[in-house]
Amino acid sequence: MRILTKPGWGVAAGLTAVALIVLAAAHAGAQVLSTLFPEGVPGYATQPGVTVLSRNRSAFEPPGIHAGSFLLSPRWEEAIGYDSNVLGSSNARKGSWVLGTRPSLLLGSDWSRDAFGAYVSLSDTRYLNLPGQSRTDGTVSAGGMIDIGRDKLTLAAAHVETHQDRTQIDALPSDRPVPIRVDDVRAAYDAAFGRWIWSPNLSVARWHYGDTTILGVPTSQAYRDRDVLRGGVTMRYELAPRRNLVVVLRATDQHYTSLAPGQSSQDSVSYQMLAGLDYDDNAMWRYRLLLGGESRRYASSTFNTNNAFIGESEITWTPTGLTTVRALLARGIQDAAQEGVAGYIYTAGRLSIDHEYMRNILLRASAEIRQATFLQGGGRQWGYSVGAGITWMVNRSVRLSATQDFSAIQGTQVTTGPINGDYTRSLTMLTLRLGL
Repeated sequence: MRILTKPGWGVAAGLTAVALIVLAAAHAGAQVLSTLFPEGVPGYATQPGVTVLSRNRSAFEPPGIHAGSFLLSPRWEEAIGYDSNVLGSSNARKGSWVLGTRPSLLLGSDWSRDAFGAYVSLSDTRYLNLPGQSRTDGTVSAGGMIDIGRDKLTLAAAHVETHQDRTQIDALPSDRPVPIRVDDVRAAYDAAFGRWIWSPNLSVARWHYGDTTILGVPTSQAYRDRDVLRGGVTMRYELAPRRNLVVVLRATDQHYTSLAPGQSSQDSVSYQMLAGLDYDDNAMWRYRLLLGGESRRYASSTFNTNNAFIGESEITWTPTGLTTVRALLARGIQDAAQEGVAGYIYTAGRLSIDHEYMRNILLRASAEIRQATFLQGGGRQWGYSVGAGITWMVNRSVRLSATQDFSAIQGTQVTTGPINGDYTRSLTMLTLRLGL
């Protein structure tokens, strides 16, 4: 993830700017907030990491609409494609044509100091052969940054409406996607002390899950509703410009709000400590490596304390100005969808190659592996995916892209509840993006 710096945009990174991406882009867990926002919203952005795809191309970027000291960037995407296995089934495979409509509006300030950004989007997905799998998602977010001398105060809030598909890791075999609503508020303060920058931060999020059916039986998902309070501090020591030592301390308190009679509470408190390096050699390589541990303790004696080695890393290699190679790797404890399961260790790695074949034609290839090892009840899921795509930037307002992705998941059932079975799946999409 990176900030795309555009001319006239004064938007800067906010909360935990040196913390690295927790790679779970398709997983509707705690990472959903980091995957549904574009570059340009303070509080939900990350450090710069310019690649072939994110590099500014003024000749092919929509200029936006200037409104006083703000720049509005409206976008509209229409997509059509085919999903070979919508339900992620191992035997009764059901394919469907897919139509997608995604309007969005990004607003950014053009100030010499301070910054403000806001983002509104809708994503409507229609499965023509399986209308019960259709859904509409949406995102509204806003964030601001205030410069106080060398210090920075960041405030942000977001509302997200999304769904969890049964094709994801740790997904229930639901008959239709599970609705998820997230409300999030966060704040951070970057205080500079010589070469040190201390960034205390705080966030509060409320997660609500809608009901679904499994094999036609109504199934409440209220047991997954929770309030999450997270606080921490990120400490950076500048060895040289864009070369920092990093220490991250985090504490998270989770309170489940809809405990069923006889159900053990999954309330927990967890502590994380990570340390590492954020290093840019200003040439071919950029490293961001964080390693550490997490301890999660539960309010109920039913669940054992979980201690795990965790890490977040990203390496970017730019052998030429036309090619970027990025490797991402992350490991951590996540919350499980199964009732009575105290989470799982999630490990994921991704390798992507972006290449500028021509000035207005971009190529991409990627491969990903992921694994979930359940902490209560046993069981394991693992999967992989490979993909390729091409983007043709017709002009500043029109962009056409084609993608082909293949994925597979395998695993064993946990003893305390169902998860979706093994499957393979291919998804082909053609997308037209219009921008002003």
